[in-house]
Amino acid sequence: MTLFEFLMALASVVIAIALTEIFAGWGRLLRSHIVPHIDWLHLGWSLVVVLYAIQYWVGIWPYREIQFTLIYQVWFLIFPTLFIVLVSYAITPDIDPDINLDLRDYYMSRRAPVFIGLAAFLATAQLADVIILGTNLNWISFVIVAIGILPAFTPRVSIHSVVMVFNLYIVLSNGFGLTPASNGLIN
Repeated sequence: MTLFEFLMALASVVIAIALTEIFAGWGRLLRSHIVPHIDWLHLGWSLVVVLYAIQYWVGIWPYREIQFTLIYQVWFLIFPTLFIVLVSYAITPDIDPDINLDLRDYYMSRRAPVFIGLAAFLATAQLADVIILGTNLNWISFVIVAIGILPAFTPRVSIHSVVMVFNLYIVLSNGFGLTPASNGLIN
């Protein structure tokens, strides 16, 4: 087993934990006896987190040619996966059948850890490319992180909606190959 395969296995397990938390949360919502007040904003952001987690996992592939010689290189490859797990736990509620759960209220009460964690994920994913692959840090990376953290500091649904559409645009345009090819998160 190469070091890359070992790191890919570790990253895969950590990302699987994040995805499992979100999908289990959706399953608990579907199984609850009391119909929770489903919220499009919470559901949309949960989907964005899922898409970013999958995109990061696939984005690890360009690192296969790298000879990892220093431990800090490994840290910068793994740190983004840890942040996406924290975001997944923050955005996914525990369902208590005795409590009438309003997902908009839950989402707004958890916005700081969700969006600070998401900004940390985006920043560390970009830094991984800079530190490990030697790519240049460009202004769009700063814009994406700055926009990504905005919802942490405001309950305004319009801000949350615009930032969600922006993030969906980024992740979907990358997923469908509509952006210029590069390595890492924004590929």
